[in-house]
Amino acid sequence: MDIYSTYYMMAALEEMPLEHNFFKQRYFPTNQAMDIFGTSFVLADYKENTLKRAPFVLPRVGALPVGREGFSTATLEPANIAISKPLTVDQLNNRGFGESLLSTATPADRARRLLMGDLADLNARISRTEEILAVQTMLNNGCTMLHRTDDPDVYEEVGAKFYDGDNNPAEFTPASNWTHSTYDSDDHAWTPGNWYEDMCSMIQMLTKKGRPVRDVLVSPDVGDFLMEDGWVLAMLDNRRVEMGHIAPQEICEYMYQVCSINFKGRVLPIIVDDGTYEENGQDVPYLPNGTVIITAPGCGRGLYGAVTQMTTSGQWETVAGTRIPLHIFTVRPPANETQVTSRPLFVPNRPNPWVVAKNVFGEEE
Repeated sequence: MDIYSTYYMMAALEEMPLEHNFFKQRYFPTNQAMDIFGTSFVLADYKENTLKRAPFVLPRVGALPVGREGFSTATLEPANIAISKPLTVDQLNNRGFGESLLSTATPADRARRLLMGDLADLNARISRTEEILAVQTMLNNGCTMLHRTDDPDVYEEVGAKFYDGDNNPAEFTPASNWTHSTYDSDDHAWTPGNWYEDMCSMIQMLTKKGRPVRDVLVSPDVGDFLMEDGWVLAMLDNRRVEMGHIAPQEICEYMYQVCSINFKGRVLPIIVDDGTYEENGQDVPYLPNGTVIITAPGCGRGLYGAVTQMTTSGQWETVAGTRIPLHIFTVRPPANETQVTSRPLFVPNRPNPWVVAKNVFGEEE
């Protein structure tokens, strides 16, 4: 079997453990049968769920017919993520990472071992870009993807927006900067900070439209703010009325739940994202400071367009999948290159299935 064939490498990629990408996996899952397209574009269907009720009807009349709810379809251009790792003959003649000084491995053995390592590394890098894309889609109710070239000053913007008009209906703007709760020593009573009513209003923006609410996602500074709030600590320490609970637990390497809080009857987990990715030598957080996102799992879909590429035989091939590898080689000079391409686009299932508040403390970004 040719281990350098596209389909063999695709099978190898499917068996590799996934890099954790919480936002993509939890909020934009991919249905292998429906969400992977054999074309360069993808189709996104939108159907607005209504809260219409059934009428009361006289028994002699029978049932009253109701109309079917329609849906809209958008043809969208997905992102194009492509990354490669070259391999030259001098790298094969040297001892590899972790290899014994007395190793009998041949250059061909090292090439096969490096192939698997390169695929894993490229796959993980794409997963991080997918996580960035998922977060940006929720933050902006759309995304703008900069497709770059060899020249850093030359690029093309490919965008997708999931609302009409200029104002994002999924964004909530606090009336004032968030402040902590206050305690009245005379009345021995707490007054919740303005953050509490703001978060209740954000929840109502979703529930009034029939959207489910399950998660409260926050940046680390917002998580610290909530856990330092006196009213939160007092309510969670109340053993007579269940206002939530503190039970910290790790979800993945960069996501953890610090507590659950009762928002006027809805007990929701507070999930903190302290993950970062590297950009130009700097650590960049997935969620900017002062960010709150309220939503529910499965609020969107992860769509993938097909990849068209030329094989070493000189033939064009179009392959559908989430990761499309390609092996390129030259005889003179002796070298090869492992390439992996992905064309994802993350879309909401229904309009505005999340609500986002940015910069809630008012600091400059």
